Amino acid sequence: MSKKLLILLIPLSLSQAYEINKKLSLDVSITGVYQYADFSKNAKGDTGKGSVATDIGLNFHPTETDEFQLTLSFAAGNGLKKTFEGKGFALMPNADDLEDDLKNINGRNRDYLLEAWYKHSFTLNGWNISPTVGIIDGTVYIDDNAYANDELTQFMNDAFVNNPIAEIPSYDLGAVLEVEKNIFTFKGLVINTKNDQGKDYDYYALQMGVSYQNLTGRVYYYFTSKDFENYKGNLDRKEGIGFSGDYTWNEKLGTFLRFGFNTNTKTGDFKSFYSGGIVIFGKLWKHPNDNVGLALGYLDGNKKVSGIKNIKVAETYYQLQVNRYATLTFDVQYQYQTDERESLKALTYGVRLNTTF
Repeated sequence: MSKKLLILLIPLSLSQAYEINKKLSLDVSITGVYQYADFSKNAKGDTGKGSVATDIGLNFHPTETDEFQLTLSFAAGNGLKKTFEGKGFALMPNADDLEDDLKNINGRNRDYLLEAWYKHSFTLNGWNISPTVGIIDGTVYIDDNAYANDELTQFMNDAFVNNPIAEIPSYDLGAVLEVEKNIFTFKGLVINTKNDQGKDYDYYALQMGVSYQNLTGRVYYYFTSKDFENYKGNLDRKEGIGFSGDYTWNEKLGTFLRFGFNTNTKTGDFKSFYSGGIVIFGKLWKHPNDNVGLALGYLDGNKKVSGIKNIKVAETYYQLQVNRYATLTFDVQYQYQTDERESLKALTYGVRLNTTF
């Protein structure tokens, strides 16, 4: 670990909260990560790198029904992202937005600004309705999950943060409509963003959720405009369906299940995706603020498009509560990716210190 990164990590557990007033709140999260990866021989060696990311959220509630949100993020270092990309891995061991991700976001010549939206809530015939418009993060609304949706405090690998084949856009101009009544929730999302070729496209998603006691399930459908080149060389759309569910048992155990299917296999790097896992709460060993996570995932490759046959991934972590503001996580990941000509393996060890106030 570099001296610069170590200096940034040391003061994190000493931070304190700052209150502005009842209508205006400031949230700050600082996350330092160091990961060391041991690769298979054909992936040439091993390496270790770190990063520090600071997320700043400013929320303004002028009334009980109106809300403005501004989110900024700054980072030093890219961790192992470039290393994994350069070796041909499709999944990254740290899903957080790091230094290069925060510059020229989505090709918009915009740096560091992640979210800037306005939300208005009202009730109509017993239905709670909340439209949101602005620069939004689509993963907040679609494919959400209680135990596998936050790379800062939960699992870190791309496979266990969101459905990789859904490719839900973040940090671009869009709108969301949320409707809720009793145990049902409905969400509609549209975002205009750019693909890897720099071409603008529209992304649409519809999600229905049902919550009963400690069980929540969500089913969603997504599709894009016809702005992607398929394996035949024609412009086509991406589309698919997904499921994200979680269950809490007696405040001692949490479980999650997530899967998705590509319904237009002429595009997209994968045909299907499955993941699941458990989180064991520290009440079982008299450390109620600690927890242990274990997750497994499998992606069936779309060989005509990506050349990937399949990917198997596993992750386990132990999260220790340092104080009321900070958590320290020890993390181990294993990835096995089979392509048309070779197989890539990586065993990644990591430590993450997250402070939120």
